[in-house]
Amino acid sequence: MKTYRDRQRSLEQLSRHMEVWADELGAFETLRRVPLGPLLARSPQGVETTLSPGDSWSDRFGVHHFTLTDPVALPEGPGIELRLDFGGETLIRLKDTAGRVIDSFAGNERHKRFDAPRDVAFTIEAQSVARGLFGVPNRAPVFKEAAILHFYPQVRALRRRIEILRSTADTVKDEALSRALFEAGEVALSALRLPTATAEVGPRLATRAWTLDLWERSFEPTDTPAPLDAAALASVEVATADLDRLLADLRAAYPKHGRVLATGHAHIDYAWLWPQPETVRKIGRTFASVNSLMKKHPDFRFLQSSALYYRHIEEEDPALFEEIRARIAEGRWEAIGSMWVECDTNMPSAEAFLRQFMQGRAYFKEKFGVESRVAWLPDTFGFTGAMPQIMRHAGVDKMVTIKISWNETNRLDDNLFHWQGNDGSRVLVHMFDAYDNDGYNMLMTPAALSEVWSKHAAKDMTDAVIASYGWGDGGGGPDPDQIECMPLLNLMPAIPTIEHARIETHIETLAEAAKTAAVPVWSGELYLEYHRATLTTQGRTKQLNRRAEYGLAAAEAASVIDRLDGGETPFPALDADWQLMLRNQFHDILPGSSIREVYEQTEPELEGVVERTDAIIAERLAAIAARHAGDGPSGLLIANLSGSAKTAVQIESPHPLPEALQPQPTDDGFVTAIDRPLAPLALGFAATASARRAAASLEDGIGKLENELVAVRLDAHGRIESLIEKASGRELMAGPGNRLMLYRNDLPRNFDAWDIEPGFELGEEEWLSLEGLTVTASGPHLAEITLARRHSASRIVQRMRLWSNSPRLEILTDLDWHDRRTYLRAAFPVTVHAEEAVYDQAIGVTRRATHTNTSWQRAQFEACGHRFVSLSETDWGCALLSADKYGFSARGNVMTLSLMRGPTFPDMLADEGEHRFTYAILPHDGRWWSEAVQAEADLLADPLRFVAATTSPDLTVRPVAFSGQQARFHALKPAMDGKGYVLRLSEAAGRRGPLHLDLPGTAHTVDAFEVRLEDGQPHIERPFGLASFRFGQ
Repeated sequence: MKTYRDRQRSLEQLSRHMEVWADELGAFETLRRVPLGPLLARSPQGVETTLSPGDSWSDRFGVHHFTLTDPVALPEGPGIELRLDFGGETLIRLKDTAGRVIDSFAGNERHKRFDAPRDVAFTIEAQSVARGLFGVPNRAPVFKEAAILHFYPQVRALRRRIEILRSTADTVKDEALSRALFEAGEVALSALRLPTATAEVGPRLATRAWTLDLWERSFEPTDTPAPLDAAALASVEVATADLDRLLADLRAAYPKHGRVLATGHAHIDYAWLWPQPETVRKIGRTFASVNSLMKKHPDFRFLQSSALYYRHIEEEDPALFEEIRARIAEGRWEAIGSMWVECDTNMPSAEAFLRQFMQGRAYFKEKFGVESRVAWLPDTFGFTGAMPQIMRHAGVDKMVTIKISWNETNRLDDNLFHWQGNDGSRVLVHMFDAYDNDGYNMLMTPAALSEVWSKHAAKDMTDAVIASYGWGDGGGGPDPDQIECMPLLNLMPAIPTIEHARIETHIETLAEAAKTAAVPVWSGELYLEYHRATLTTQGRTKQLNRRAEYGLAAAEAASVIDRLDGGETPFPALDADWQLMLRNQFHDILPGSSIREVYEQTEPELEGVVERTDAIIAERLAAIAARHAGDGPSGLLIANLSGSAKTAVQIESPHPLPEALQPQPTDDGFVTAIDRPLAPLALGFAATASARRAAASLEDGIGKLENELVAVRLDAHGRIESLIEKASGRELMAGPGNRLMLYRNDLPRNFDAWDIEPGFELGEEEWLSLEGLTVTASGPHLAEITLARRHSASRIVQRMRLWSNSPRLEILTDLDWHDRRTYLRAAFPVTVHAEEAVYDQAIGVTRRATHTNTSWQRAQFEACGHRFVSLSETDWGCALLSADKYGFSARGNVMTLSLMRGPTFPDMLADEGEHRFTYAILPHDGRWWSEAVQAEADLLADPLRFVAATTSPDLTVRPVAFSGQQARFHALKPAMDGKGYVLRLSEAAGRRGPLHLDLPGTAHTVDAFEVRLEDGQPHIERPFGLASFRFGQ
């Protein structure tokens, strides 16, 4: 074999030479091409036309059907493939002469060549939409190709080696190795004896892209180029053998290091830049392609999460579903992830989180016999500290992600660590990072392997790192080139080896090793320093999601209370509504980062969930009231079906209320205030209104609101100038409160709907324009001053409301929003000095610094809170409450709530139009965990349910009771097997203590799947702990 040392050319020049050689080899790869067609095309309107390659579709809308009815029969032997390109995202089916589907796969810009069956004649049917990857519209779709391609496998093998050699040489950091690789390529290629006759070479080179730049080509491509003779093919084999030997020598000199355990994957966003029905088609196309590839590549492995995706295949393509079941049983297809969908992991309630795991794991077990213990969440936008305990409760103790590697400012030191949640529960987290090489859709290149290995921080514990590859979001998953290039990558020196592997098996191995290894611990939330605007964008969806969460939990609880109270009505079938809500918590739907068409479907769906659950609750409360009807006074039977105990309640109704409750008319109906305590999950009768009073007045343009608890003064601009808590005499406001801050030029550099650009404050101005202050309610139960403002094309009306029996000052807001590139927040400077703020979470709280000492703290300028954020001194504090907004900030003594944005991508009309929402400011005694604060937050987020009743004045219906430890209710539901009931609670104050349950029958502690855990006294083990109790069996 020749030896060669190049000392003249630079590495860049050598790399370019290899690039040119690979392109040249591509010109000699084809033996012949046999066109197929023409096709019969049918438009969505049923119009039929005949298409040949190069012909345009009749239009670009809807699903188009294409048929090649002439049977195709591929001869036996290597070097034959089917080439199809219909010009859009396509599901292709091959059918035998009896009409049975014998193979199916996706066709798109990443999937154009297919290894079709050889032992049977088939016809081709296709369904296609005029879209490219990521939903990009193809505005002039053209049918491009249908052909049988005969090629030289030897030439393709050498061409691929040269491409990968060049990429490896460009990737490695050792200049001597790079030069040695290029020299190996030069030496090996010198053995080639390809044709040189102009008449033979010209038509082949005419297929190269560079010829399109010529003024006029001297040759045109042909389907039947002159075949390569035996000498040419023999030289290709010699060159390949020479190259393999040279690469083996280089591997000995520069050993490979590290292992990449790869799985095929297709990250399919359930909705994003396309509507949900298109997602179902994307899933079908992708799953069909993967199944087809598994028939041809025995070593190929594939991973897919999200039980709902499999449900769609089960419903839409039962035959394919059965084949997938077989692949899962073989162990080659991993149904992983444990969840219904890969949901947002900040905003859902604890019960919604838990149902994601319950629905997902139950489906996988029922359909596939799989019990995955790994949460697969590569793309969600940060993770609440409540997740570890929720996962453990659902039997999931490991998680894989990649997204935290997207942090803009700070990087986690570790990619394998124990994640410790709010209650001390731990799960093992493994992150892989191929950010520069398409992340969880990792490219199959030397650079990708080198990146994912170099960023693997746990090399002292394992010499392997996981990675997923394949074209996502409708790209069809892995393509044949990626699979076939894997063994060629292993020929290269210095870079990691790559092999297919089952990811959950490796994660289990890591978990076993972690039992004795010194694995780092990350405590608390995994905050993503990116995509902070997803807490605000598409506010209507977020509002409806919260109402659906509360409604579903309340409907279940009301039904159980009704049954325990003697009712016989069958329990409502709520599984479909739970699943509908859970799917709309997908991590591009709930965060607000999808196109307009997604929300045109999502919002009516969630409205339907709310309407149906409201009807169930009203029906159950009416049934309970009817059972207890008597000769007593007329009043209300009020149900406390959320969270915590209430010491006083407020009622709003669009309909008249019983006269005994002294209803106060308002613009929206009637209100009353009632000083009646209500325990959690209790129904109490009330026929007496509160004797306390609230008053409102205007004097010289200054507004005043007052009750026996607080006194509020509004300045001439309608801002909160003063809020005095009367018991202490302390002033809460350190400056004007409810300052509406507008930030112009809200223009993120990358992701419009997702991001708030650091430095956004530079465009700050206060929305001060005022149309006037008006007293719109002056008691006795509710005092209210209304103000209105205009800015550009938008108008806001805010009702500053004070109830007679509550210290919270509500701000009921009607916003008619018609502005883009504008961000709106409400700011409250308060007289509280605190080093940290407490942010309410799905379970417990997260504490975040109010200062910016470190880059980590500076990066958290917007963060997730659920019902409130609180600042506290020892005996004094303030909570900013929100009914359905999630984006909070606390810097120094200024608390803010994000109200609205006007992004343009991917929905140019995001949040356009009318909104109604409520937030509030609440002084407290420094104990954010007190039931006083918790109750006020609950009353704002989920107003009490009630029904008119005539019964005993002291009626209380409370068949399920708990006391002692300050517990928060999450669910009261029928047991999954129909035998008994389940009560789910979490500890809400961050402390230990006894829990006393008063339940019908014996109670046992169970997990999320209602499997008994212990025989001891039911309890919540840890501060912020989560527990489920089964009773009444």
